[in-house]
Amino acid sequence: MKKITALILGTFLVTSAAFSSFAKESVLIDFDLLKANGCYVQDEESGEGEGEEGKAGEWEYSDSDSFDQHFKATEDDRDVAGNLKAIPQHMPTLIDYSAVAGSNYSDEELQAMKVSLSAYNWHVILNSSAATVKNQGFSKCIEWHSNMPKNSTGLFDGDDIIDTQYDDEGVGQKLSDKKFVDGDGKSEDGTGFTVLGVRIHFPEASFNNWALIRPPFEIPAYEDITRDPESGEEMDLESDEWKENYRGKGNKFENGYGVIKNVGAIKSMTVRIYGCQFKNQFGVMLKDQDNIETEIDFAENLSFNGWKKINWTNPNYIASVQNRALHIVPLYPTTEPFIKFNGFRIYRQGDQIGGDFVVYLKDIRVKYDEAVLKKSAPIDHEKAWGILAARTQAAKKREFEKIGKDEILRYLEKQKMDQTPATSAY
Repeated sequence: MKKITALILGTFLVTSAAFSSFAKESVLIDFDLLKANGCYVQDEESGEGEGEEGKAGEWEYSDSDSFDQHFKATEDDRDVAGNLKAIPQHMPTLIDYSAVAGSNYSDEELQAMKVSLSAYNWHVILNSSAATVKNQGFSKCIEWHSNMPKNSTGLFDGDDIIDTQYDDEGVGQKLSDKKFVDGDGKSEDGTGFTVLGVRIHFPEASFNNWALIRPPFEIPAYEDITRDPESGEEMDLESDEWKENYRGKGNKFENGYGVIKNVGAIKSMTVRIYGCQFKNQFGVMLKDQDNIETEIDFAENLSFNGWKKINWTNPNYIASVQNRALHIVPLYPTTEPFIKFNGFRIYRQGDQIGGDFVVYLKDIRVKYDEAVLKKSAPIDHEKAWGILAARTQAAKKREFEKIGKDEILRYLEKQKMDQTPATSAY
């Protein structure tokens, strides 16, 4: 009787495991990966900039240098609005949009038409009733630094993924694998974390308002890797190595740079954020392959002090396969579904404190079901027809032209600001 009971119980457990859903976890965006590591600047001695050769400029600095560059730069290093003239860039995500500009620009202007996901390029957009000249002028983003939390519980659990290098599956080094210097909360190399710092100047009047923090451009889903992921140096696009390993892959912004592909139902989302005890709300903006933008609002507000994980669980996610509405969907040549990070929003209620508000963001992680299980098939459809490659190239072209047009407009506006005296935000 005991053997029969054990057999039935074992069969039940195997069956339950077969019908349960195991969601995959990936990093959507990690600002520790987006640390600026180069800058296109003019070499005063030779008169030629390193950037003209497509390589990372000679401005390669440590965390302490980034502090000095932002707050201790001289007047010559800043424009009339108080912003750095030479913006530190994250070279692996650098996009050159000069090809969209046309012929009415000088070589020097075309050379400056580059932008990356460096924190210095991000925008703070206030809602219309809050977007006064003063409020908008004081609201901006910077790259900043945070030491490791000394407490190993809470934010950084023993099995938590924390380090800055992710493999093809979006998996990074664990805390248990990282060495620490006793007492100062830093890693062995003393680097800690690079984070996105945001300063928002809300109205002080008691009415509801919000601020939207956007990346410098809509993160493209189909852009190919053209620069070395570590050094940022431009690759030889005519080499056999690049053509074999990178051309047509469209994965430049995957693995922590803002895009996750093959995403089905989203189970949950985790954000690591630094609060300063303001009762402001937080939401994450996503965009999918159909260009539909979704905002995920977190129930927990930011009324805590220090780093914390805040979680969102999809109330419509059905964990049990038996309870799902199953249906057949066409496979090839349908487009692979994806999500991309399109910014986040801070809500301030009218009964809360207005004026300056600061917040820091480390990363965003998503648990989801894969849309398609990748299995080997007797026929390679894509090799036979090339339909998805053609669609990808068309989408890539549209994304690039949109980025170029938007950035040229911003470039022209900045040129106007450089010629118009303004009050510094510092």
